[in-house]
Amino acid sequence: MPVYTFRCENCGHQFDKQLGFSEAVPVACPNCRKHALHKVYKPAGVVFKGSGFYVTDKRSAKSSTAGPGTTKDNGSKENKEEKKAESKPESKSKSSDD
Repeated sequence: MPVYTFRCENCGHQFDKQLGFSEAVPVACPNCRKHALHKVYKPAGVVFKGSGFYVTDKRSAKSSTAGPGTTKDNGSKENKEEKKAESKPESKSKSSDD
């Protein structure tokens, strides 16, 4: 059963109460008996388990530092054409001279 925190707007009294989902929410403050209770919302306690959540964790070699949808060469056509020209073997031109 979840635990809820309530605070009285009249006297400032704050308390926790364990309530089931079908139970009624308290409306009167147990301290001053006024109908000024409000639920206090707290951040949820989150626990991150596993690797990859800390700066000291090492990334795998496959992942890059660029975000999704980005490329290192900014996707320019000139860079792609240069890479294709560099990757072609030049052994054919040398063998035809013999």
